[in-house]
Amino acid sequence: MKLLVVDDSSTMRRIIKNTLARLGYKDIIEGADGVEGWDQINTNPDVDMLITDWNMPEMNGYEVCEILKSD
Repeated sequence: MKLLVVDDSSTMRRIIKNTLARLGYKDIIEGADGVEGWDQINTNPDVDMLITDWNMPEMNGYEVCEILKSD
């Protein structure tokens, strides 16, 4: 299972990735804001789950979800 973690805080991305790794997930990619997250989704169409922050610069988590839903 490929997971995508999107958060503008590198510390939060690291915490989430470490927690997921302890739970046994190994294929984890990340994005620093909604734009990078959307780029990751387009680059890696096999992403199974998105974990995103809500408040981010450039494109927030809600906007990412809306675009993903409409795609």
